[in-house]
Amino acid sequence: MGELSGTVAIVTGSSSGIGERTAQRLSELGAAVVVNSSSSVAAGEAVAAALPGESLYVQADISDHDQCRRLLDATVERFGHLDLLVNNAGWTTLVPHHDLDALTDEIFRKTMEVNVFGTWALTKMAMPLLR
Repeated sequence: MGELSGTVAIVTGSSSGIGERTAQRLSELGAAVVVNSSSSVAAGEAVAAALPGESLYVQADISDHDQCRRLLDATVERFGHLDLLVNNAGWTTLVPHHDLDALTDEIFRKTMEVNVFGTWALTKMAMPLLR
């Protein structure tokens, strides 16, 4: 029994890197963990399968409100509740500082949609479950 036993956590952007390690640690502490990615399905499924505790993988792009809702619905359907939301998902692309013309409106818009608006939307949708 870990200190997070009985809790359920979603970790967005957890198919690799910091999100993957966060999912692993939460699972080690006893939480059921929902692993999420927008496109790295095989990697996300592998992370979820490797966790020591209960887990679920849900592919969802947090910049899409319908996919945010599906992520939350799948979590509640499987585990019955949600206790923790780790907003780790993020998107970026390398634009050299000396070439700011390469920072297109499309790149800027996608960055804001995922990193700011998507994070906000998912948090707002999850609040009734987290209260």
